[in-house]
Amino acid sequence: MRRALTNAANRPHIRTENAGLSFWRIALELGALLLLLAVGAAGVGLARSWTPTYTADLTGAVLDSGFDLIGVNVAEQNQDFAYTWSSGYTIAQLRYGYNAAPVYRATVRLRAANPQGPQPLTFLANERPLATVTPTTAFQTYQVLLRADPSGDRTLRFAFETQPFSPPGDARELGVILTSITLEPLPSTDWPTVLYVCFLLALLWGWLRWRGLRAGATALICGALIAVLFACYALYRPAPLGFPVLATAAVAASAIGVLLARDAASALALAALALLVTFSGMLWPSWLTDDAFISFRYAQNLVAGNGLVYNVGERVEGYTNFLWTMLAALALWLGGDIVFLAHAAGLAIGLAIVLLTYWLARRLIGPAWALVATLIVATSQSVLIYTSRGSGLETGLFTLLALVGSACAIHPRAWRWSGVIFALATLTRPEGALLMGLTFLHLWLLDPSRADRSTIRRFGALLPMLAGYLLIVAPFFLWRASYYGDLLPNTFYAKTGGGLRQALRGLAYAGAFALTLGGPLVLVCFVPLARGWRAALRRWRGYLWLLIVAYTCYIVAVGGDHFPGDRFFVPLVPWFALTMADGLEYCYGAVQRLTRARWLAPAALAAILIAYSGNALFRGPAFDTIVAGDDESVWIWRELGWWFRDHGNPGESMAAMGAGAVAYYSEHTTIDLLGLTDKHIARVQPTNLGAGPAGHEKRDPAYVLDVRRPTYIPRMWDAYFGGESGLRDRYTLVTIRTRYGRELQVWKRMP
Repeated sequence: MRRALTNAANRPHIRTENAGLSFWRIALELGALLLLLAVGAAGVGLARSWTPTYTADLTGAVLDSGFDLIGVNVAEQNQDFAYTWSSGYTIAQLRYGYNAAPVYRATVRLRAANPQGPQPLTFLANERPLATVTPTTAFQTYQVLLRADPSGDRTLRFAFETQPFSPPGDARELGVILTSITLEPLPSTDWPTVLYVCFLLALLWGWLRWRGLRAGATALICGALIAVLFACYALYRPAPLGFPVLATAAVAASAIGVLLARDAASALALAALALLVTFSGMLWPSWLTDDAFISFRYAQNLVAGNGLVYNVGERVEGYTNFLWTMLAALALWLGGDIVFLAHAAGLAIGLAIVLLTYWLARRLIGPAWALVATLIVATSQSVLIYTSRGSGLETGLFTLLALVGSACAIHPRAWRWSGVIFALATLTRPEGALLMGLTFLHLWLLDPSRADRSTIRRFGALLPMLAGYLLIVAPFFLWRASYYGDLLPNTFYAKTGGGLRQALRGLAYAGAFALTLGGPLVLVCFVPLARGWRAALRRWRGYLWLLIVAYTCYIVAVGGDHFPGDRFFVPLVPWFALTMADGLEYCYGAVQRLTRARWLAPAALAAILIAYSGNALFRGPAFDTIVAGDDESVWIWRELGWWFRDHGNPGESMAAMGAGAVAYYSEHTTIDLLGLTDKHIARVQPTNLGAGPAGHEKRDPAYVLDVRRPTYIPRMWDAYFGGESGLRDRYTLVTIRTRYGRELQVWKRMP
């Protein structure tokens, strides 16, 4: 099983050159570095004059502006022109806009149409009044400058407010007539950032030369990084992490890649893949899931001294990621911004997964095919959206721990540590126990290095690994059972119990993932069986196949998941990548042994990899629309939570189907309508369980209304109770206004 790693201790060295460079050669090299940096910096100054502009054309049926627009009605058409009515308060929001530029110019074309005559209109930037004008009944174009918020809020919010009116027979509150809104970042060069990036690249140059890389190869790698980094800086789109953070991560990953690679070409390829992972949150929409804030809510209460609970006084284990929740608690205790740190941690974890995949694949199947495996991981949007693109979930950490644990199990000297690593994985996700059990069985029954021992002796040799696992996991399980009173997390009861229907849903989920991963190409994983199935099963291939097949069966049994991007399969992607690269290597060698078809092998491999990675990266706008929509919902629920925090009284509660952000930002009692944090709802058995989205099927509106008796129910979720007819007798509908001026409606319980 581990024979492929017997030479792992041999330290890879990139080819060196003679020491003692002459003065002139040193001067020439420094001159080349300075020239590269100067060209890159000059390119930034030129490219920054072509910054992107975000425009909302409000005269058409389709609105594609690149920013959120709140407080506008649908487009209308009269005899002369098309237009859109604003409400009394309209907001154009560009999330993380000030991470892309410090100053924007907002342009809006409008006219007054209030029957009582033109009314004053006030422009605001992040809720700060900027200017007040009185528009006329003729169209006029107004421009205002928006500067970064001194409080550090990186989201741009441009708003305008006026006295609304309601026409006869029309319940809408109308403000002014609009035709367009534009947000334009003003050209500017952040020279401190440019100089910082130059400093990072100079350090990388010195690091590469110190590692023995030739000057030409060093110039190639640094030149490529300079070109890509400064191009990204010039075209930078709003993202949760600022450009200096992304540049630091990309350069650090490139420096580590030099340690892992045996040649300059591999180091350059790793740097390119690291750049892809690093800037994926800028190239595609980044996000945070509402479920992430459920864990953050537990961490928040723990730091506040209320215990590891969702609602104060209610001991319900509504999370399955103890270690991730503890890390969130540590971040909050240290005073960190949980949103920033969640994105930063996801980026670091994504890069670690990619680099570790290369390290392991190079030792198992060679450096060239290691790049193929790394390409499969780095271009997987399933991996990216749960690491470098955000999510805030524990999926990335669990994937990293699972990969480290399996790497330890394969290594001839590190296998004893796999028990500790899988213990940490179990504390991150319960599926870590499955991985530990499968690893133990494979080492016990199939490991060829112990073939000459009896079954009992083989078992005894593995006891240190098992002891390391139990010493960590057993105390945790005992504490959990005594603290929460259940052997399993409450989320298990909330998401399972559908029987055959649930398994069929899981089978469809697995099939969709297989198509995403390459469809028939996935079968290449098992091609090495042709070399001899007995030997393959006993070595690392058989171990990874066991993990893949058993874990897939588990996913099918629990019915899959409702999140986009095949979340439950993300931990399997590195294992699939390793076995797929291994299978491709076998096929490539077989074709090359055919004299007449030998020339086809490189072209076919290149075509397969280009088609695969392109399909994996660009999964279509529908996928990104789901991710962006989920992120937008979270921030709406954050505003709802803030309103409840500002206006709620002690003892009041709010019911929510998005129970993460509302609870975290309100710090008030929140009733989870889907039962993840409610024992009663989690154990409801609906008749159609397994037919709907996982985790969204169990409901009990009568229990919520009669037993939990929430003070507030947001109107967006009143369908849970049968709509208005189910709430009119007990609740009255009120309109609220959030901190950002957004108007929402909630049902308030009558006295």
